[in-house]
Amino acid sequence: MNYQFSEDGSGITVRITGDLNFSASAEFKTIIEKLATVKGLAVTFDLAAVGRIDSVGLGLLYIAKEDVGIRGKIRLKSPQVIVMKMLTLTEADNDFDIVP
Repeated sequence: MNYQFSEDGSGITVRITGDLNFSASAEFKTIIEKLATVKGLAVTFDLAAVGRIDSVGLGLLYIAKEDVGIRGKIRLKSPQVIVMKMLTLTEADNDFDIVP
């Protein structure tokens, strides 16, 4: 997994590429540490380039929701069909704001 940060007036976007799974845990922890300073801004995880997500990857998104969501809003943007299927099957689509 790789990631890239960008910021505009409405918030911060974290563009993730690769698979969001157990092997991404350490890198995702770094993302959360960087987002720890976010105060009241929306955080968007751009998932357009995520090819697969497993239960651990889903858990990482929930950790971000807990850690960052208190201070701002969490969005998931442009999940691919296979990723959206996982979000739907686990009902995570009810817990996250998912935008095209």
